[in-house]
Amino acid sequence: MKAVIYTGKEIRLKNVPVPEISEFQVLIKVKAVGICGTDLAIIKGHLPVKPPIILGHEFAGEVIKVGKSVDPSWENKRVTSEINTNIDFTCFYCQKKLYTQCISRKAIGIDVDGALAEYIAVEDYLLHEIPDCLTFEEATFIEPLAAAYQTFEMMPLDPSDKIMAIFGLGKLGLLILQVAKSKGLEIIAVDGSEKKLELARNFNADHCINRHEEKSLPDKIKELTNDLGADVVVDATGNPNVLNDIIASCRTRGKVHVKSTHGLATPINLTDIVVRELTLYSSRCGPFDKAIEGLNSGQIKVKKLISAVFNLEDIEQAISSLEKSRDNVKTIIKL
Repeated sequence: MKAVIYTGKEIRLKNVPVPEISEFQVLIKVKAVGICGTDLAIIKGHLPVKPPIILGHEFAGEVIKVGKSVDPSWENKRVTSEINTNIDFTCFYCQKKLYTQCISRKAIGIDVDGALAEYIAVEDYLLHEIPDCLTFEEATFIEPLAAAYQTFEMMPLDPSDKIMAIFGLGKLGLLILQVAKSKGLEIIAVDGSEKKLELARNFNADHCINRHEEKSLPDKIKELTNDLGADVVVDATGNPNVLNDIIASCRTRGKVHVKSTHGLATPINLTDIVVRELTLYSSRCGPFDKAIEGLNSGQIKVKKLISAVFNLEDIEQAISSLEKSRDNVKTIIKL
């Protein structure tokens, strides 16, 4: 099969064997894969992995073979998969049902081979059926949308939390925006791309700020919030140099939530966090069931977030276009 391999220096399209499945796995014919910021961080060398490895973890496809201990009804179903595999179900975290934090877990496309390939083998407990109303391309948003919902799972809102500022309007930022609007929050959207800001307006952002047009983003946000700052500020930029502006844009005793995974060390103003008694949150993978329901109900819209679609053979062009265009929200590889 054809697969995108990260060699440690570059990505290459190679022919590799179709993966063998265990008795607890299924073989999925991959139909669509989203390129994530995590993939870019790996390619740039910012996020360490053990090459060679097949990248890709936001994917959807069709089950074509099941292991002997897997429910045979999975065969031929349209599915997506959670990304945390090798769960032992016995460790400290698994006993608390925190399976994504399992001590022995490995992440698809980061620790073990991923989905930028014609086929992928995954454990049956990771599977989720895709609703008929979703295309395979739309279904690649289930994993990042689950991460968007996890923002609020990890950071419960107080009645006093009315205004959220979102820095970074890529795929994740725009998904968080939609989830936040469903919770009744007023949204301040911040980005340097007018196309992304227009998408934010389409998703009912209350204020849109082009970061290139402001001398001070914290000052602008305070101007919009009675000189207080936002109650909640989310970092979805993937830029390690923005976090101090994000901290400064949050009101005293407010909440800062870090979502980006650029893989780089980031200097932050700890004094400001301590003196103003801010609460710092973070989160990663989230509830697939909520994400699927959000898409199935039509509450979350993703069609407009698809910026470009490429074939697997054009992976280098896809990566290049994604790195060069700040207007790109999500690039999808279609197989």
